[in-house]
Amino acid sequence: MSVESVVSWANKLNKNLWWRHAIRLAAEKGKLESDSLQLLLAIAKMEHGLEAQDANYAYYISPLTISGFGEEKQAVKLKSISKVNNVSSLVSDATLEFSSEGLTAVYGDNGSGKSSYAKILKNACLTRGNTPKILSNIYEEKSGDPKAEISIFIGEDQHDIDWTISAEPREDLKSIRIFDNTSATHYISSEDAVEYKPAGMKLLTQLMHACEFVRVSSDNDKNPFVTAIPLPKFSENGQVNTFISTLSSKTKIESLDALCLSSEQDDSIKVHREELTKLRSSTPEQIRKIYSDRCKELQPLLDHLIKLRNKLDQKQLDDIKSAYDDYKTKQAAAALARTQALDGHELAGICSPEWVQMWRHVKTFVQTHNPGVVFPPIQGDPCPTCLQPISDKAATKLKSFNDYLQDKTQVEANKAKSTFDFFITNLKSLNFDLKPYEFALEKIRDHNAEYAKNIIVLNANLEICCANLLKAEPDFTPIKVEFNAVNWISGQIDSWKKKEAEVATNEGLVKQISDLEYILEDLEDRKTLTASRDIILKEINRLKIIDLYNNLANSCQSTSITAQTNLIARGGAIGSLQAAFSAELEKLRFKNFDVDTETRGHRGKQMLRLRLTGKTNGITDVASEGEQKCVALASFMAELTVDDRKSAIIFDDPINSLDHKWRRMFADRIATESLVRQIIVFTHDMSFLKMLEESCDAAQSKLNIISIAKLGDTSGYPYPEPPWDVKNTASRIGYLKNELPNLKRMEASGDLKYELHAKLIYNQMRETWERLVEEWLLRKVVERFSRGVKTQSLKEIMDDVTSDDNNIINAAMSKCSTYMHGHDNATELAVDCPQYSEIEQDVTALDTYFKALKKRRN
Repeated sequence: MSVESVVSWANKLNKNLWWRHAIRLAAEKGKLESDSLQLLLAIAKMEHGLEAQDANYAYYISPLTISGFGEEKQAVKLKSISKVNNVSSLVSDATLEFSSEGLTAVYGDNGSGKSSYAKILKNACLTRGNTPKILSNIYEEKSGDPKAEISIFIGEDQHDIDWTISAEPREDLKSIRIFDNTSATHYISSEDAVEYKPAGMKLLTQLMHACEFVRVSSDNDKNPFVTAIPLPKFSENGQVNTFISTLSSKTKIESLDALCLSSEQDDSIKVHREELTKLRSSTPEQIRKIYSDRCKELQPLLDHLIKLRNKLDQKQLDDIKSAYDDYKTKQAAAALARTQALDGHELAGICSPEWVQMWRHVKTFVQTHNPGVVFPPIQGDPCPTCLQPISDKAATKLKSFNDYLQDKTQVEANKAKSTFDFFITNLKSLNFDLKPYEFALEKIRDHNAEYAKNIIVLNANLEICCANLLKAEPDFTPIKVEFNAVNWISGQIDSWKKKEAEVATNEGLVKQISDLEYILEDLEDRKTLTASRDIILKEINRLKIIDLYNNLANSCQSTSITAQTNLIARGGAIGSLQAAFSAELEKLRFKNFDVDTETRGHRGKQMLRLRLTGKTNGITDVASEGEQKCVALASFMAELTVDDRKSAIIFDDPINSLDHKWRRMFADRIATESLVRQIIVFTHDMSFLKMLEESCDAAQSKLNIISIAKLGDTSGYPYPEPPWDVKNTASRIGYLKNELPNLKRMEASGDLKYELHAKLIYNQMRETWERLVEEWLLRKVVERFSRGVKTQSLKEIMDDVTSDDNNIINAAMSKCSTYMHGHDNATELAVDCPQYSEIEQDVTALDTYFKALKKRRN
């Protein structure tokens, strides 16, 4: 299956994902027009970063689920359309039901609603070309999404589908194919030749067309970005020049910003220049002294700041906070133990240091002089101090005192307090006075005023932090502290010490001058780079855009498309289609001129071209509308044959102003096809409907005719019978007999409409006699809607039309003319309307004569 292979191939793509929507649109519309191509250009740009991805982008590149082209496992038949809402003026509570076997012809005049039903099916099922737009009811103020219930049979199982215009395509519904005037144009070419290709190749051809459009459009859009933006010149051997010379679409902004100068580096240019002047005009000894003096000037300030940092950096603050929390926790535990020990005592000072000292003296006395006595004494023992016996209550209290003194909570609390006090003592020793360092600050201020300011702020913040910690209840509120200035001073001193060591000789001085010249040159380049940052960013962006356009152009390469086309061709689809196509032309008796086929390929295309044998003219130059339509139908049927599809086919007014011969060919081919699959035909052409009836009779196929009518502002009312003009004699007599009970009720009730209805029945009775003469008496020798005269049928009637036939028919026709609606009788010649019993006799007489004549003819 060519389309299935294309879908599978497209869904495996890792790049060029915009191709998927190109194939999706080609499957839906048949041909990619300007609006579709512009959309695909936008999607391709989204994929390659040239445009922002919109809300629909994920859908555009999503895997294809093209319905209706996959392998058919079971035939799908259309059962009915019902519960229609918001579709033109179609009735919502009616059901249009189709016969599952043979051919169902749906007849309706213009405006009856026939086309609206067809539009539902064209949107739900599979059709070539643009899908028709469905309009809501113009007679109603409110409208919503068009929807309907579509019932189908898949095998023996019925499925009722709630279809809406916005629903995702369904594989089962898309298995049903539709052929109409619009889709027919996609099976033939408007060029010099009628071209036929497998459906998958048609999709690839349209994809190739989209690629060419996108490639040309992207090249045009790229032109404004081809010329490079002029950039400043830089030192040839510098790092900035190396960076600029290697600019590309992959250059990162971070790399550019890393070379740009900070304000501090910009300020350092002046300092370096002054430094260079000193180096050039001084001896090594003088330079070393300068470096040594600088170190001595800043070292005291550095020591001061380092001392503060060691006591108040974040790690120290965390340790102080941890020590304080530990102290408070253990202090609370000790207080709890003390409370439990002293609970109920009225004497003050218990467990105080003095009391504890007294307790220990008593304990020592007992243990020294009375080794066998327990301390504290228990109940009944003499008290060591008052010598009175210890009561039970006193023994309990003494035990609680001893337990408290032995409890470790107070010991731990004391240790925690000592740890915290140690931190506080260190903080109290700190000095935040900056007056001794004014000279150093002034030197720093001359070099970099910002650093001098930062040092003062740092010192002040550390002082606030220290003061907060020294409060009775320490305040650990975070204060922002930055030590960058400390690091800078340390770096400067280290640098000066290093330079002092390097300038030990004249050679060292020369090297230092050279190094400083290189640093200055680099700083000057970077200063120019910084000033040109915006221009350089524009150049990087230009290079990115060029790369994106190049990538977009690469996505339009046809190599893989051609390979997929060749794969389909090698699969044998073309040969099978060619044979099936020729067979279909033969079934349509297409012999007006000789046609042969040839295979050709061009830029990813593989196709069959129909041509006039031995002629240079194209078929469209000489073929009539009917002949071209035959070619389209042959293409349509050939595709179904090769795919081995047996699902339903729907024809919507398949013929349009074609000559009589090709209408007959169409009717015959459709009727024959209805023997092997469900066929549904929507038509407004009475003569074509008649041809379908005759073709189905000849093919011995079941024909079911449905009429569609409009009542008031509402259309789409289905009637399960053909229109009166198409009914045969038997159907008309059956209709008249069914009308008799209603007529009888009208007479019995005195309904004033009785006479009008009775006259209408005589109208229809007269037309039935005429149809009887055409079909049975004259055996269709001469027939309406037919050009020919069937002379071979004369033998059936030449000895079997009697004077009795003439008399019976003339009498019946005369009576019908007398009473039928439409003849305006003179007032003085007015006739009474027959009673019901008489009308019943006339209908019975018609039925009796028909049965007798039918028996004679058979």
